[in-house]
Amino acid sequence: MADGLFIVLEGIDGAGTTTQAQRLVEWLGAQGREAVVTAEPTGGPVGRMIRQILQGGPVDEATGETVAVDETTMGLLFAADRSCHLENIVLPAMAAGKVVVSDRHYLSSVAYQSVGVEMGWVETLNSRFRRPDLTVMLDIAPEASLRRKQAQGQPAERYEKVRTLEAVRANYLEAIGHAIAAGERVEVIDGDGGIDAVQASIRGLVVPLLAGE
Repeated sequence: MADGLFIVLEGIDGAGTTTQAQRLVEWLGAQGREAVVTAEPTGGPVGRMIRQILQGGPVDEATGETVAVDETTMGLLFAADRSCHLENIVLPAMAAGKVVVSDRHYLSSVAYQSVGVEMGWVETLNSRFRRPDLTVMLDIAPEASLRRKQAQGQPAERYEKVRTLEAVRANYLEAIGHAIAAGERVEVIDGDGGIDAVQASIRGLVVPLLAGE
């Protein structure tokens, strides 16, 4: 059986990656392509720890105090979670001929952890991981990101401040330049339109990939 495909959606918080990944998988199924949707951080043990940190934790059981976690530690945790994600979900599904659509992958680490540590270190940490066949960044302004999160009624997480998201967005664009220079296929699209319009743009990039172009 031929290997499947690995497609990743990226973007700052609130860019719509989760919604668009799910819609893309539904569309792929309607086209007769077996597809699975997944996400980073995962629901595994390391991924659950990361989500706890993003939401303001964890708490030291001995002292009851919140543990401070720096970006070096975050980078290592994300890399560990990513390794498990690839080995347990992404690569087996691809080996079975499926299209894997992931809500985030290594470029998220480069963009977010480079707020606090050197980008080159984060890129090196993630250098051995399987690269996507296509990465699509949904590009939105930080102000739009926060408006969307507030409209959803979700509490602000670790990186959800305008200045932080401005830095993350700049890191994304720089890291994408590095990825393209290394031969990766990465596309940046306007994520500020309606859900249907953004999905149409994503599908337009995926169709040639499905045809083997």
